[in-house]
Amino acid sequence: MSIEKLELVSIAGDLPQLNAAITACLRSKVFHIENAAKLLGSTEDSGGGTGLINPYADPLRALLELDLRKIKLDPDAEPLPEEFTPEQILDEAKRISDRLKTVRDDLESARRQIADYESAAIHLKHLQPSELDLGELTKCKHILYRFGRMPEENLQKLDFYTDAGFIFQAYHTAHEYVWGFYFAAQERIMSADAIMKGLLFERYELPPDLTGTPEQALRDIQIRLTERKADLERLEKAEDGIIEAEAEQLGRMYRFAKYESEIWKLRSQCIRTQDKFSLMGYVPVSEKENFKKFIDKVPEISVTYEAPWADSRVQPPVRLKNGWFSKPFSMFVEMYGLPNYNGYNPTSFVAITYTLLFGIMFGDLGQGLVLALIGWFLDKKKNFSLGGIMTRIGVSSAVFGTLYGSVFGFEEALDPLWEKTGIPFLPLKAMENTNVFIFGAIGIGAAIILISIFINIVMRLKHREYDEAVFGNNGIAGLAFFSAALLLIVGLVTGKQIIPQGAAFAVLGGTLLLMFFREPLGHWMARKHYEMPPIGEFIACNLCECIEFLIGYTSNTISFVRVGGFVFSHAGLMGVVMTLAENIGKDHKSVITVIIGNLFVMCLEGLIVGIQVLRLEFYEIFSRCYDGDGKP
Repeated sequence: MSIEKLELVSIAGDLPQLNAAITACLRSKVFHIENAAKLLGSTEDSGGGTGLINPYADPLRALLELDLRKIKLDPDAEPLPEEFTPEQILDEAKRISDRLKTVRDDLESARRQIADYESAAIHLKHLQPSELDLGELTKCKHILYRFGRMPEENLQKLDFYTDAGFIFQAYHTAHEYVWGFYFAAQERIMSADAIMKGLLFERYELPPDLTGTPEQALRDIQIRLTERKADLERLEKAEDGIIEAEAEQLGRMYRFAKYESEIWKLRSQCIRTQDKFSLMGYVPVSEKENFKKFIDKVPEISVTYEAPWADSRVQPPVRLKNGWFSKPFSMFVEMYGLPNYNGYNPTSFVAITYTLLFGIMFGDLGQGLVLALIGWFLDKKKNFSLGGIMTRIGVSSAVFGTLYGSVFGFEEALDPLWEKTGIPFLPLKAMENTNVFIFGAIGIGAAIILISIFINIVMRLKHREYDEAVFGNNGIAGLAFFSAALLLIVGLVTGKQIIPQGAAFAVLGGTLLLMFFREPLGHWMARKHYEMPPIGEFIACNLCECIEFLIGYTSNTISFVRVGGFVFSHAGLMGVVMTLAENIGKDHKSVITVIIGNLFVMCLEGLIVGIQVLRLEFYEIFSRCYDGDGKP
């Protein structure tokens, strides 16, 4: 597909109309503002001539500090025509904050106490066998204690510290740890702490008001825990009640403050003279009429539209334009980097290759359909960005799974169907057709690389970058070199001469020589002057680059072997699942094993395959035909 076409919009008028013009641009939701001073090369005052700090920044911050997550705010909703001054918003925010402060302080205290009680309950369980009176411990004035745990293997090391002036009393051992107390006099407690820290002792604080035996204290803690949880629930309801009562006012103020704050941010992109302003930005051609409905309502301003590259001092932003099939894959393109405005949109190529490669590597009819259904649910019901991709690659997996004859790992499930069709080479069993998958994967990779080089040639010629388009490793010379190498290797492997070896070596040598001299030849073709570096430097640099080109062709092609490798990996993992199920028996346990095994393989291998295909896209395909230097 293509890149959304834009027009550069210039808006000028009297300074009093600045806010109205910015408001119209915001409400159109299609205007991408640019720094007018940068576009025009102006040294005039920027920031709309205000030189002031955004007066709505502090009110907006005050509203956000109230934690508005419990209020359902529509981020696209426009503010009501009513107006709030910054002072009014700050006063209202303070009033609501004061109402919430007591409740939220009590909430914080309750949550902290609940956490302390839960921690104490866990530790007291390790002391239940003891009859120690915890209340008496807190009354000690000259003897101090520490409670906690240490690794069981370090317990014997305490024998080396019998004269250190402290005693460790163990009460419970579990999970390779020993729980207990150590006691020391006040003047010895610091040295005891240092020794126990070296033995990896982990100290836990018990509530100071505990009394009775650990069992009695545990019952008391559980009672307190129940009470504080009830208090927490009551306080949360009180907080929700206050927020609900103030929700409408908070929502109105937040929308207004955010809107006004955005206007002030946009003012920083404007320039002005003494009584005039200039505002510039981009509008999609397809949304131009919609933009005019808003901007034409502003009186006493002039609006002009021109081609984006009428001014080349700034790079236009890029918005991808994709069809229904490729649209979800735009997230991968954006992850790598958007194309240049005058470049090409690779999303369709990514969509086709990603879907094809994933389907080959994760071919299973049943698992593919499950993946597609999960993707459809996430896309339609949860608006999850990966949902659309999962739907498409799931269908691809199901198609290739049908060709492989695999349904949830049952490799013979579709054999009767293929026998009726009379197609002799189907289904393609992974373990019975290793050469087909290995060489097929390399062939697919080589074809994708050739297409990538062809795309690069077209785009470089369009931009008149002749050195890369004609003589580069991803240009016509590289295409001829790679094609000749492929034909020569295929002929050697199959024993059939596709191209005379002499001709193949001549093409290889000639194209490699062209790539070696690509810079001076490219300048000559573009009729530009080329300044020759020192001959030794020229030879060394270009020789190293040609070696790198050869390594790149080889490594990029071999990388696609993983496509066939994952076919074997998938079949092998499902073979293990089926073997486990057979060994367990033919009852319900076997069915559960098959289900769990399928879920495990879908999650683990599905994630790994997805990452590996994305790696192929970025490193083996994009590196040859795509720059990703566009502006969002």
